Amino acid sequence: MRPWRLLLEGWPKEWIGFVSELPGCSVRGRTRDEVLARAPNAIAMHLAWLDAHGLPRPEGSGPEIRVAEEMAATAEGVGPLFHDDRRPMRLEEMEAVHRIGSAAVSDLLVLWERASGWERRTGHARPAGWTPPEILRHVAESDRWYAARLSPDVSGMALPDDPAEAIRRTDRAFTGVVRAWWSV
Repeated sequence: MRPWRLLLEGWPKEWIGFVSELPGCSVRGRTRDEVLARAPNAIAMHLAWLDAHGLPRPEGSGPEIRVAEEMAATAEGVGPLFHDDRRPMRLEEMEAVHRIGSAAVSDLLVLWERASGWERRTGHARPAGWTPPEILRHVAESDRWYAARLSPDVSGMALPDDPAEAIRRTDRAFTGVVRAWWSV
Protein backbone atom coordinates (compact mmCIF):
# COMPACT_ATOMS: atom_id res chain seq x y z
CA MET A 1 0.00 0.00 0.00
CA ARG A 2 1.09 3.56 -0.73
CA PRO A 3 1.32 6.03 2.15
CA TRP A 4 -1.14 8.91 2.34
CA ARG A 5 0.51 11.99 0.84
CA LEU A 6 0.32 15.03 3.14
CA LEU A 7 0.81 18.52 1.74
CA LEU A 8 1.96 20.87 4.52
CA GLU A 9 1.30 24.60 4.48
CA GLY A 10 3.19 26.78 6.96
CA TRP A 11 1.53 30.00 8.18
CA PRO A 12 2.82 32.44 10.81
CA LYS A 13 0.48 31.15 13.54
CA GLU A 14 -0.56 27.70 12.31
CA TRP A 15 0.15 24.79 10.01
CA ILE A 16 -2.36 23.12 7.71
CA GLY A 17 -2.07 19.67 6.19
CA PHE A 18 -4.02 18.47 3.16
CA VAL A 19 -4.26 14.79 2.28
CA SER A 20 -3.70 14.65 -1.47
CA GLU A 21 -5.72 11.48 -2.08
CA LEU A 22 -8.68 12.66 0.03
CA PRO A 23 -10.19 15.88 -1.35
CA GLY A 24 -11.60 17.90 1.54
CA CYS A 25 -9.49 16.17 4.20
CA SER A 26 -7.40 18.69 6.06
CA VAL A 27 -5.91 19.05 9.50
CA ARG A 28 -4.72 22.13 11.41
CA GLY A 29 -2.32 22.64 14.25
CA ARG A 30 -0.13 25.26 15.86
CA THR A 31 3.01 23.42 14.80
CA ARG A 32 4.13 21.07 12.06
CA ASP A 33 4.45 18.24 14.59
CA GLU A 34 0.93 18.84 15.87
CA VAL A 35 -0.44 18.51 12.32
CA LEU A 36 1.51 15.28 11.80
CA ALA A 37 0.19 13.90 15.11
CA ARG A 38 -3.42 14.81 14.25
CA ALA A 39 -3.31 13.58 10.63
CA PRO A 40 -4.14 9.88 11.31
CA ASN A 41 -7.33 10.85 13.18
CA ALA A 42 -8.35 13.34 10.47
CA ILE A 43 -7.87 10.65 7.81
CA ALA A 44 -9.87 8.09 9.82
CA MET A 45 -12.71 10.59 10.33
CA HIS A 46 -12.72 11.52 6.65
CA LEU A 47 -12.83 7.86 5.58
CA ALA A 48 -15.75 7.25 7.97
CA TRP A 49 -17.52 10.29 6.49
CA LEU A 50 -16.99 8.94 2.96
CA ASP A 51 -18.40 5.56 4.05
CA ALA A 52 -21.42 7.20 5.71
CA HIS A 53 -22.22 9.01 2.45
CA GLY A 54 -21.66 5.97 0.23
CA LEU A 55 -18.70 7.66 -1.45
CA PRO A 56 -15.79 5.55 -2.71
CA ARG A 57 -12.50 5.43 -0.84
CA PRO A 58 -9.28 5.85 -2.79
CA GLU A 59 -7.68 2.50 -3.47
CA GLY A 60 -4.23 1.48 -2.37
CA SER A 61 -3.51 4.16 0.24
CA GLY A 62 -2.80 3.96 3.95
CA PRO A 63 -2.16 3.48 6.79
CA GLU A 64 1.21 5.26 6.66
CA ILE A 65 1.46 9.04 6.15
CA ARG A 66 4.29 10.74 4.25
CA VAL A 67 4.93 14.47 3.86
CA ALA A 68 4.90 14.86 0.08
CA GLU A 69 5.36 18.63 -0.07
CA GLU A 70 5.98 21.35 2.49
CA MET A 71 5.76 25.05 1.69
CA ALA A 72 5.23 28.33 3.49
CA ALA A 73 2.47 30.81 2.76
CA THR A 74 3.68 33.98 1.07
CA ALA A 75 4.41 37.18 2.97
CA GLU A 76 1.25 38.60 1.36
CA GLY A 77 -0.85 35.90 3.09
CA VAL A 78 -1.41 33.66 0.07
CA GLY A 79 -1.25 29.90 0.41
CA PRO A 80 1.40 28.05 -1.60
CA LEU A 81 0.82 26.42 -4.96
CA PHE A 82 1.84 22.79 -4.53
CA HIS A 83 3.07 20.55 -7.34
CA ASP A 84 -0.15 18.53 -6.84
CA ASP A 85 -2.16 21.70 -7.58
CA ARG A 86 -0.48 21.99 -10.98
CA ARG A 87 -1.04 18.52 -12.35
CA PRO A 88 -3.91 17.98 -14.79
CA MET A 89 -7.01 16.50 -13.21
CA ARG A 90 -8.69 13.52 -14.86
CA LEU A 91 -12.45 13.66 -15.41
CA GLU A 92 -13.00 10.84 -12.90
CA GLU A 93 -11.10 12.78 -10.23
CA MET A 94 -13.11 15.92 -10.89
CA GLU A 95 -16.39 14.04 -10.68
CA ALA A 96 -15.29 12.44 -7.38
CA VAL A 97 -14.42 15.89 -6.00
CA HIS A 98 -17.84 17.20 -7.03
CA ARG A 99 -19.58 14.27 -5.32
CA ILE A 100 -17.61 14.99 -2.14
CA GLY A 101 -18.45 18.70 -2.38
CA SER A 102 -22.14 17.95 -2.89
CA ALA A 103 -22.17 15.69 0.17
CA ALA A 104 -20.47 18.43 2.22
CA VAL A 105 -23.05 21.01 1.06
CA SER A 106 -25.83 18.57 1.98
CA ASP A 107 -24.32 18.17 5.45
CA LEU A 108 -24.14 21.96 5.84
CA LEU A 109 -27.80 22.27 4.93
CA VAL A 110 -28.74 19.54 7.44
CA LEU A 111 -26.84 21.44 10.13
CA TRP A 112 -28.66 24.60 9.07
CA GLU A 113 -31.99 22.82 9.63
CA ARG A 114 -30.83 21.55 13.03
CA ALA A 115 -29.84 25.09 14.01
CA SER A 116 -33.35 26.41 13.41
CA GLY A 117 -34.54 28.31 16.43
CA TRP A 118 -31.08 29.58 17.31
CA GLU A 119 -32.37 33.16 17.14
CA ARG A 120 -34.87 32.47 19.96
CA ARG A 121 -32.15 31.51 22.39
CA THR A 122 -31.22 34.08 24.97
CA GLY A 123 -27.77 35.64 24.81
CA HIS A 124 -26.19 33.36 27.43
CA ALA A 125 -27.65 30.20 25.81
CA ARG A 126 -26.12 30.97 22.42
CA PRO A 127 -22.65 29.66 21.73
CA ALA A 128 -19.97 32.26 21.17
CA GLY A 129 -18.87 33.04 17.64
CA TRP A 130 -20.65 33.39 14.37
CA THR A 131 -24.36 32.67 14.07
CA PRO A 132 -25.54 29.84 11.78
CA PRO A 133 -26.68 32.29 9.06
CA GLU A 134 -23.31 34.07 9.21
CA ILE A 135 -21.47 30.77 8.79
CA LEU A 136 -23.53 29.74 5.76
CA ARG A 137 -23.22 33.19 4.25
CA HIS A 138 -19.43 33.07 4.73
CA VAL A 139 -19.23 29.67 2.99
CA ALA A 140 -21.39 30.97 0.12
CA GLU A 141 -19.25 34.09 -0.25
CA SER A 142 -16.08 31.97 -0.20
CA ASP A 143 -17.44 29.69 -2.94
CA ARG A 144 -18.37 32.74 -5.01
CA TRP A 145 -14.87 34.20 -4.46
CA TYR A 146 -13.15 30.96 -5.56
CA ALA A 147 -15.42 30.59 -8.59
CA ALA A 148 -14.74 34.23 -9.56
CA ARG A 149 -11.00 33.46 -9.69
CA LEU A 150 -11.78 31.14 -12.62
CA SER A 151 -14.65 33.10 -14.16
CA PRO A 152 -14.76 36.83 -13.30
CA ASP A 153 -18.44 37.17 -14.27
CA VAL A 154 -19.32 35.11 -11.15
CA SER A 155 -18.05 37.90 -8.87
CA GLY A 156 -21.13 39.97 -9.71
CA MET A 157 -23.53 37.15 -8.84
CA ALA A 158 -26.02 38.39 -6.27
CA LEU A 159 -26.54 36.15 -3.27
CA PRO A 160 -30.09 35.75 -1.95
CA ASP A 161 -30.89 36.72 1.64
CA ASP A 162 -31.74 33.11 2.53
CA PRO A 163 -28.38 31.57 3.58
CA ALA A 164 -29.39 28.04 2.54
CA GLU A 165 -30.37 29.22 -0.94
CA ALA A 166 -27.11 31.22 -1.14
CA ILE A 167 -25.16 27.99 -0.45
CA ARG A 168 -27.12 26.09 -3.08
CA ARG A 169 -26.63 28.83 -5.69
CA THR A 170 -22.89 29.26 -5.16
CA ASP A 171 -22.40 25.49 -5.12
CA ARG A 172 -24.05 25.26 -8.55
CA ALA A 173 -22.00 28.23 -9.82
CA PHE A 174 -18.72 26.80 -8.51
CA THR A 175 -19.44 23.36 -9.97
CA GLY A 176 -20.40 24.88 -13.34
CA VAL A 177 -17.28 27.04 -13.51
CA VAL A 178 -14.95 24.17 -12.62
CA ARG A 179 -16.59 21.86 -15.17
CA ALA A 180 -16.33 24.57 -17.84
CA TRP A 181 -12.65 25.07 -17.07
CA TRP A 182 -11.98 21.35 -17.17
CA SER A 183 -13.57 21.02 -20.60
CA VAL A 184 -11.36 23.82 -21.94
